[in-house]
Formats: sequence, C-alpha cells, structure tokens
Amino acid sequence: MKWSEIEKIAIEKGWRLIKHGAEHDIYGHDDKNYRIQLERHKSKEVKSGLYHRLKKQIGF
Repeated sequence: MKWSEIEKIAIEKGWRLIKHGAEHDIYGHDDKNYRIQLERHKSKEVKSGLYHRLKKQIGF
C-alpha cells in the first residue's frame, strides 16, 4: 500500500493534519491520546512492519 492510500484512510477515520515536518506529516485524532507520523513521499510503498503498526493505530 502506498503512503497516499494510508493518508486517505486516516483522514476518513477522523485523523487530522497537525503539523508538516521535513519528511513526515503529524496527524492527531480527537479520541486518541497519541499522534501518528506519515511520510510525505506519497508514491512510495509502506514497509510491511510499519504498515501493520499504522493499521492498528489508525483503526482499519
């Protein structure tokens, strides 16, 4: 899965952009007490281990 697809799912699940970083964007959620980082390289593939961790954190 590509970073752009992960970002789209996160936004649909209620995550919102908090801050633009140099290489990552920081997203927060009103119901969660943690933030997630998504790479800004939208066309790159997400590595398997990171994909599974983000999948749990985002909630899909």
